[in-house]
Amino acid sequence: MKSQLLIIDDDEQFVQDLSLLLEMHYQCRKTHTPADGLREIRSQEPDVILLDLMLGDNQNGIDVLEQIKRINEDIPVIMITDHSSIKTAVQAMQKGAFDYISKTPDMEELSLLIQKSLEQRRLKEQAQTLQEEIQSAYHEMIGISEAIEKVREKIHLFSASLNTVLISGESGVGKELVARQIHQHSQRKKKPFIALNCAAIPDQLLESELFGHEKGAFTGAESRKTGKFEIASDGIVFFDEISELSMESQAKLLRVLQEKEFERLGGNTIIETDAKIICATNRDLSERVAKGKFREDLYYRLDVLPIQVPPLRDRPADIPLLADHFVKRACREMKKPLKAFSSAAYEILQQYPWPGNIRELRNYITRAVILTEGDLIGPDDLPMLSHQQLNSETISRKIPKTWAEMDELRKAVAEEASRSVERRFISYLLEKFDGNVTKAAEHAGINRTNFHKIMKRCGVS
Repeated sequence: MKSQLLIIDDDEQFVQDLSLLLEMHYQCRKTHTPADGLREIRSQEPDVILLDLMLGDNQNGIDVLEQIKRINEDIPVIMITDHSSIKTAVQAMQKGAFDYISKTPDMEELSLLIQKSLEQRRLKEQAQTLQEEIQSAYHEMIGISEAIEKVREKIHLFSASLNTVLISGESGVGKELVARQIHQHSQRKKKPFIALNCAAIPDQLLESELFGHEKGAFTGAESRKTGKFEIASDGIVFFDEISELSMESQAKLLRVLQEKEFERLGGNTIIETDAKIICATNRDLSERVAKGKFREDLYYRLDVLPIQVPPLRDRPADIPLLADHFVKRACREMKKPLKAFSSAAYEILQQYPWPGNIRELRNYITRAVILTEGDLIGPDDLPMLSHQQLNSETISRKIPKTWAEMDELRKAVAEEASRSVERRFISYLLEKFDGNVTKAAEHAGINRTNFHKIMKRCGVS
């Protein structure tokens, strides 16, 4: 299908001649007044517009350009001008025109210009689609509990502020969701949201990631690289796991927060930034400050607008809603018939402590969707959770009749409590290291074999 061009020019003969030359490759529509042109744009959006800079009756093409951009800022507009109005054409480009051509254009040059404008629009639409896909996973915060309502209130309040937001909470509670909700509710929602996992980037590469570098700044820097702050511009930079920044990197981040400017590595050009900073941590930063592992001055710079995200065990009323949401998503992604939970299954889900929080719930439900044969997910389809609930209920409700039974029951209660703590610890480590048992075992200070034994004992896969 041919791309649609709209030509707006009061010179009817010029429009007719230009159309004849372009109609082999494009579908051309012609108007001779701004009013007709704007009407055409509203009724049937063209792919590219060719707009005369000096229309009849002293009408200015720049004014028409501004009206076009108000209708749809993504349509590329190429200005048509004569040599005497080149200065005005440059002004039009500053107002958002893609480029300009002369009244006696080189057709090869014009075709190339049209193709470039179409390609730029296509790339912009692709980027927008990709951004929408990324944001779709974060478009809503699910829950009716009082705890989550308080988080929503802070999101709406803080999204209007330019100050730094510090989001705290256990691993898996949805801190990035909160950050993206702030972005979506702010005036910067059409600006970039750049996420950076401080724990995943080696310290020696972090400065280059944040500020970029010039060609030859260090071994391997074969070309200039744009940093996260420069890409974000006046959008949002999200620092996940901010507690993992080294002291050296903390000092550099503090300088950007104070001065609102930085330099690329190996460069000497000052680059200003108006990016809003949102940070997230699963550790107590004030405790890290007390231990000398986090700069006090940076902590007070970050902890301006704090949000504490509650763990899932503190919001059991939200679990059925979250479970339904994850079931629908899993069934859709795996192209399976929609499944539902029985009331007994909901009770089991609400009674489990979910040490891995929402991330653990999502993964567990995905597994249940895969393993459940029928359309209803019941207690038998939640074996690990059902077993844990059965053990705890049996132990807690049993009444000892003798001292020996009391002693045995006391040991059983202690054993179950110990397993519960181990289970939460092992689940936390596996979540932290993305299921890498070797790294989790190293962090715990035990060998891999013993770690596997604990996993088996706790029923963690």
